[in-house]
Amino acid sequence: MSQIIFTQSEEIVDEHPQLHTPSWVEETYLETQYEMGEENIDDEAILEFEADGIEWDGDHEYFFPEAEDFQESVFVRDPEVNDASSPYFILRRFLTEEIIQEIIYQTNLYARQTNIPKWTNLSVQEFWVFFALNILMGVVRKPTLQDYWSTNSLIATYSFGDSMSRDRFLQILRALHFVNLEDPELNQTDRFHKLGSILSRILANFKNFVNPGEFLTLDEELMPYKGSLSIRQYNSKKRGRFGIESFFLMDSQHRYVLDIIPYQGKATTIHDRSWITKYGFGGAIALTFLQKAYFGKNHRLILDNYFQSPTLAKVLVRKRVFVLGTVRRTRKFMPKFNDPVTKKPTTLKSGEIETFSDGDLLLERWGDRREVMMLNTFIEHRMEECQRNPANQRFKPASVLVYNKTMGSVDNMDAIIRPYQTLRKTKKWYRKYAFHLLDICIYNSFVIAGHFNSQITKNGYKAYLLSLVNSMLDENQLERSTKGRRPKCPNAQKSQIESTLSSNSSR
Repeated sequence: MSQIIFTQSEEIVDEHPQLHTPSWVEETYLETQYEMGEENIDDEAILEFEADGIEWDGDHEYFFPEAEDFQESVFVRDPEVNDASSPYFILRRFLTEEIIQEIIYQTNLYARQTNIPKWTNLSVQEFWVFFALNILMGVVRKPTLQDYWSTNSLIATYSFGDSMSRDRFLQILRALHFVNLEDPELNQTDRFHKLGSILSRILANFKNFVNPGEFLTLDEELMPYKGSLSIRQYNSKKRGRFGIESFFLMDSQHRYVLDIIPYQGKATTIHDRSWITKYGFGGAIALTFLQKAYFGKNHRLILDNYFQSPTLAKVLVRKRVFVLGTVRRTRKFMPKFNDPVTKKPTTLKSGEIETFSDGDLLLERWGDRREVMMLNTFIEHRMEECQRNPANQRFKPASVLVYNKTMGSVDNMDAIIRPYQTLRKTKKWYRKYAFHLLDICIYNSFVIAGHFNSQITKNGYKAYLLSLVNSMLDENQLERSTKGRRPKCPNAQKSQIESTLSSNSSR
C-alpha cells in the first residue's frame, strides 16, 4: 500500500623495537577490543539474517521507528591534546614514534639491500624534514623536483636548500620503504602488503583518538593513479576518473576520518565473505566497518545506493545502527512499482511522493527532476520547506534534507586536501598511496586543531600547512655545510656584484 502526496520539488545531489605508547592509546585500544568482543557474542545469530521477503504492508503511517537517543560524549579522547597543542604535536598523535621508527628502519634496510650509493642511515630528524618539504611542495607548486633547489632568482625558494640538500632529498625519496619485501613470511595475498603495518597502525590511531558523534558517513574515494595496476578503478563521476578506490567511514559532524578499507578486488578485507552474497559487496563493506566498534550505540549511518539495501537496513536495526540513504529500485526485496490494474511500471510526476513501510523500514519514492528512492529506519515521513533559496522555496522530504546535509564528508575532505596534496607522478603506486595516507593524517590533525580553536578553521588549510611546516622544521633542524653554496638572498648576490664592479671602475 502507498500514499501519493503532491509537493513542489528540487533535485537531490546523490553524490621493530617496541617503543613507549601513550597510556591513552593502550586504554582505548583495550576498551575497543572489549566492546568488540562483547558485541560479537551474538553477531553470528543476528547477522545470519535470512529474509524470505519484506512485506511492504503499508505507507508511512505504518512506520514505527525504534531509534533511541544517541549518548553524546567528549569528541577527543586524548587528555594531552587541547587548544594550546601545536599542529606538529597533534600530527604526532597519528604518526607516532613507533610508526616513524618502522618507516626509518625499513627505508635504511631497503637502501642497504639495493646498494644505494653513498647512503647514510636516515635519522628521525631527517625524516621529519623530508616530510615537511613534501608538505611544502604541495603549497609551492613547481614543474620538477629539481626546481625547488634552483638558485635562479626568478624561481628560487631558498627554504628547501636551507633545510636539506637536493641530492639527499632525492636519495631518501628513492629509498623510502615500508616493509621488507624479502621477508618469507610476508602475506602477499594482501595487495597492500607493501605498506606493511603502517596502514593498520595509522587507522587504529584514527579510531582510538576520538569518540565519534551520532551521524556517520560511508562513502568511496578515488586516489588518482593512471599507471598499470590490476586494482585500478574507473569512475567517470570522479575528477581523476582512474585511480585506487578506498571506502571511508567518517564522523559527519566533524568531518573526521574514522576508518578506511582500500579496494583490492576479491582480496578486499571483508569480515565475513558470506555477507557479500546476503547484502551485496557494498553492504558487506558497511558491516565490516560497523562490527569493529559501532554496533549497539544508536549511531545514524548515512550512505548512498552503492551500499544501501532493504536487507542491510533490516539487520542493522537489530544491531541498533539506524540507516538513511538512497537505494536502487533493483535491490532484492524492493516493492514493485506497478499499476495494480495494468501491471505496468508507474512513473511519478515532479512533486509527487509515494511511501511504503513494513514497520521497521520507510521507503520514500519522490518525483523530482528525476526519481529519488530514499530508504531509512529513523526519520518519519514529513515534508519540510527548503530554506536554501528564499526566492524559490520548495518542499522536500525531511529524509532528503538530512541526507544532503550529512552525506558530503568525503567530498569535503577531498576538496580541502586536493589543492595542496603531496602526490606526485610515480610508477610505485604504494608510495603514492602512502603519501595520500600522510595527507589524510594532516587533514585529521587539522580537524582536531579546528575543534579546539575555530580560528584555525577560519584561517584555512593552507595557513595550517604553513604553520605545521614551520613547527616541523624548527624542531628538527639539520646542520648543513654552506661550502660552495650561493647566497640565500638574490639581492645579496646582486649587491656583491655591484660592489665588485664599483671597485673595479674606481681603479
